[in-house]
Amino acid sequence: MGTVEEKFHTFLDILSRNLKNMPAVERISRSNRELEERAFKVLLSTILSARTKDEVTLEVSKRLFQRIKTPEDLVDIEEKELERLIYPVGFYRTKAKYLKKLGEMLIEEFQGKVPRTLEDLVKLPGVGRKTGNLVVTLAYNDYGICVDTHVHRICNRWEYIDTETPEESEMELRKKLPKRYWKIINTLLVDYGKRICSPIPKCHLCAPEIRKLCPYYEKIKGIEEVLEKYNFKKISRTNIPDKRGTYILKIKLKEVKNISYGKNRRRFKRGYYFYVGSAMGESNNLKRRIGRHLREDKKLHWHIDYLLNYGSIKGIYVSEKDVECEVARDLSFLEGVEGFGSSDCSCRSHLFYMKS
Repeated sequence: MGTVEEKFHTFLDILSRNLKNMPAVERISRSNRELEERAFKVLLSTILSARTKDEVTLEVSKRLFQRIKTPEDLVDIEEKELERLIYPVGFYRTKAKYLKKLGEMLIEEFQGKVPRTLEDLVKLPGVGRKTGNLVVTLAYNDYGICVDTHVHRICNRWEYIDTETPEESEMELRKKLPKRYWKIINTLLVDYGKRICSPIPKCHLCAPEIRKLCPYYEKIKGIEEVLEKYNFKKISRTNIPDKRGTYILKIKLKEVKNISYGKNRRRFKRGYYFYVGSAMGESNNLKRRIGRHLREDKKLHWHIDYLLNYGSIKGIYVSEKDVECEVARDLSFLEGVEGFGSSDCSCRSHLFYMKS
């Protein structure tokens, strides 16, 4: 099927062939041919677009550009009027302050023109690397890589890079992403990230030709096969059976944490963790064992209790079979946390990691 890199590049090619929904800022850039006007409008609309839906960005940008055509207009307009013009974009009051300062800085330091380099663009108020790269690519048709939360998430989910922040993702992509994708990767992944490969992915909506390549989907299917093989059932916190058996906890860690457990200290990445345990006693059954994990006042006895201090349980799966070690071995296609929860058996780990 090819390397991770080859699969990811094929994935981008598939999206490129089937692209239908253009992000708001790109539509604005394509409707303005004059270079300086296009750069000014792309810059302003990109600032407006943060934490704002595309349809709102388009509507507000159209209204704003009827009143604001130059940096001088930003300087002359009253801040309250500017707030009214850009409402209801997210954080409109803060953005109005940025736009006022932006107009002043463009005039004082850049002769009233939008700078062409990323180094100069990020000096402007309200402009980070994401906005700067978007101006470089859309306004000036130069090489840049715009990395927002969608690009960061999807590139990591596809295991093309291994990073923790959008800024780190941009630097890694600059090292390995072929230049033919630099200008378009944001356009390709923003819409796809909103509709399908969202924080909670909708894999069933994804094209079969993409699912066939996707390492994340491969892992999801692998987990489902293990659950089916051993007759696991997903249960609620209030419906844990009073029986013996094996259980899997799906745990979400929202941010990187350095966690001590037993004699160990380890850096845990953000994402999903799958913990395999069992409760085979008459009294120490599934209900009692899992219930103990769920308690907020639990004593830190097992390794998993230390992780649960920071992570939240997103799924509980139980089987009435005594298959703890068999399940742990079958889940070894995931990244195991060496020695976690397996001190009394020969398994390498009973905790497995998957990027979210």
